[in-house]
Amino acid sequence: MVSISCEKTYLDTVPTESVDAGSAYATTKNAAAAINGIYRSMIYRYLASQGHSGHPAMMIILDHMGEDMIIGTTAASWHVAETRWTSHRSDVGTMARFPYELYYRVIGNANVGIANIDNAIGTQAERDQVKGEALALRGWAYFNLVQLYGKRYDATAKPNAQLGVPLVLTPTTEGLPRATVEDVYTQINKDLTDAASLLKSARNFKSHINLEVVKGFLARVALTQQRWADAAKFAAEARSTGSSIMTAAQYQEGFYDITNPEWMWGFDHLEDQSEFFGGYHSYISCNYNSTVIRTYPKVINNLLYDKIPATDVRSKMWVKTPTAANSIVPTGGVRVPYLNQKFRLPGTPSTSAMGDVPYMRVAEMYLIEAEAKARLGNNAEAAKVLFDLISKRDTGYKLSTATGTALIDEILFHRRVEMWGEGVRFTDLKRLNQPLNRNGTNQIASVAVLYDVPAGDKQWEFLFPLREIQSNPAIIQNPL
Repeated sequence: MVSISCEKTYLDTVPTESVDAGSAYATTKNAAAAINGIYRSMIYRYLASQGHSGHPAMMIILDHMGEDMIIGTTAASWHVAETRWTSHRSDVGTMARFPYELYYRVIGNANVGIANIDNAIGTQAERDQVKGEALALRGWAYFNLVQLYGKRYDATAKPNAQLGVPLVLTPTTEGLPRATVEDVYTQINKDLTDAASLLKSARNFKSHINLEVVKGFLARVALTQQRWADAAKFAAEARSTGSSIMTAAQYQEGFYDITNPEWMWGFDHLEDQSEFFGGYHSYISCNYNSTVIRTYPKVINNLLYDKIPATDVRSKMWVKTPTAANSIVPTGGVRVPYLNQKFRLPGTPSTSAMGDVPYMRVAEMYLIEAEAKARLGNNAEAAKVLFDLISKRDTGYKLSTATGTALIDEILFHRRVEMWGEGVRFTDLKRLNQPLNRNGTNQIASVAVLYDVPAGDKQWEFLFPLREIQSNPAIIQNPL
């Protein structure tokens, strides 16, 4: 992470989080370390509380804001305001500030790298690698921001002139006005396309972005923009090299190990760097020995779970009627219906929250390709892509004969099951222009409170934090 300072004290002692850009990008070796710092900041970024630690916390929160990840008891304390949709609708709420600061921090540091790497001492291939990763990170961060703070992208209303987020593309602290949603997506696609042209070298770590991950980003963006042909193309290319669908046995190992062949990109937890009770698995695992897991574990939407066939390995990722014999919880942990078992750490109970975090998996690429092809009317091709994935999950699955809306609904059902806990449900509902509907589910009324939000309602937009409104006269707040 890079910030610039002229303090004389820095000539003698340079804090680990404050080095001048010239030093950080003087050589490609230094530049690679600076980029690595951006990846680490995606995890080790607290805001006010341990429940808001980096991008993995956003993954959990955005699923809580949907209807499929449910707080299992009334003992809940963390992420209740997010579940109720109150925090992101307050300009002083944690969720107005947290993602704004998290993703603009990534953007700010990426901008420093993009602006300085061309003069770094090293080979051209090394400079290209650093610049490609910085561009990809910036595009990824803007994609997260515009989905939260802007209105949904509507391909039938081009150009999308509704306000998005400020486009900060150079190292600056100047407050800028909000760009349109169309302009933000144009920049996202440019950043990712430029990154793809630069990232040619093999990577050493799955925690870093490579060409296939950039193709995955491009597939996600195209899907959100309803550019179906591009979404199918990029998703197929993203999964074509280096990754494969995991086996049924691997599916049941706990979703904590980045070496899984299906993980394309993730956070590789180092043993000497812990967020302690702020980690992803401190909140989402079934067996970490934390108060959250012991007293109010995560459960799945009963209506969704009850549609999963018993022959599908994913039916084993939750337990409808848990007992000591068929479910894993920490010592003293409660067992509630539809109990999460998908995310599980080694040990019972686990005394370490040091699990890896899945940012992108091959399964998502199959589902994007299948959905995009179905929306193009290529029913047979879409069904075949879906079969190639789901037949690895469900021994009883047959090639779908559905077409049109029925086939799309089938694909989206599998997407909900497959991606549970990985942070896509809120943005899926928003991009699909669907309402929030928790009626008839196993939500606890006193915890959830909110059951219905119409599609397109202003509540789908996060408010900008008050401190941004006060410090940036060019910004315009979303409707209150």
